[in-house]
Amino acid sequence: MKLSLISLALLCTLAPAAQAAQASTSDDNTASPGVGPYARVEIGRTHFSLSNALPQVGVEHRGSAAKFFGGYRFNENLGVEGGYAALGSFSQSVTLGGATVRQDGKARSLYAAATGRLPLGESFALHGRLGVSFGKVSGTSVLPAGNNLLGSTASGLLGVGAEYRPTRNVALTVNYDNYGHLSDKVQASSLVFGVHFWF
Repeated sequence: MKLSLISLALLCTLAPAAQAAQASTSDDNTASPGVGPYARVEIGRTHFSLSNALPQVGVEHRGSAAKFFGGYRFNENLGVEGGYAALGSFSQSVTLGGATVRQDGKARSLYAAATGRLPLGESFALHGRLGVSFGKVSGTSVLPAGNNLLGSTASGLLGVGAEYRPTRNVALTVNYDNYGHLSDKVQASSLVFGVHFWF
């Protein structure tokens, strides 16, 4: 499954380069509606994967996600993007010294990525992003150092999605983003929906 997602992201990010090169030879000098700066807000749900060797009593591994970001498309196919993702909260209850202890955490990511778009007709397109995520999980640690879920780390970012463009300057989007590790023992991915505007 993960290998398939990586392959799809690579296709969406790299394959458009061939289209861009071909398009550059066209006699049509009209600018694409997708070229230039854009801003996007997406909301959805986060799934957390927690690694902990302590006996687990219960876990809440889904949170609310909100992503705020913008970017620049150099042409219809290739661009760059950066943003902030508030990935919500999680909790894990474990047995420690005969007692039940609950660890809560709140996660976020700052990221930067190269983007690719593969049009499928006039109104539909696939897109992908490959980049780096700077993740952080904050909270009050109640677990031993070896099982601490909190912290921060950089990790690879992989994203795939689709868009529908009802008008020339607006797109409705759905995206799956895998942020990798946010800390040594916490990974996160999100499924989000949004509206994309071109200026």
